[in-house]
Amino acid sequence: MFNRSKVGKYHLLVCGTTPCMIRGSREIEAALLKHLGVKRNEVTKDGLFSVGEMECMGCCVNAPMLAVADYSKGSEGYTYNYYEDLTPERVIEIVEMLKRGESPPVGTQNPERIRSGPAGGNTTLRGEPKPSPCRDLDAC
Repeated sequence: MFNRSKVGKYHLLVCGTTPCMIRGSREIEAALLKHLGVKRNEVTKDGLFSVGEMECMGCCVNAPMLAVADYSKGSEGYTYNYYEDLTPERVIEIVEMLKRGESPPVGTQNPERIRSGPAGGNTTLRGEPKPSPCRDLDAC
């Protein structure tokens, strides 16, 4: 993606595809815009933040999500960090951590999940699978 206008040191990109929208990405974006006092694609007065939209980032299982393009070390040393399983409250906490110069933990923000596993842990495929009832296909 190319930016045709100035972006903040932290360019906050909210996923705008259907799975994220169903899981609350519009509420995430609204919370960001209200908290930062900007409209989409505007930069905060201090130059730290801008909010945009990005299409599918491939983390639908952990929707809604936010990608942060971190330009705090310059355009040559930028990074993208993904924050998943967001709530409006958590996204504000992430912004405040970035503002203080801290590094929020990337990935899922749901403490009940490990990466993209189900909340509460695995419930299937917990042991060796049972063999097929008919191993000799010619005898079936």
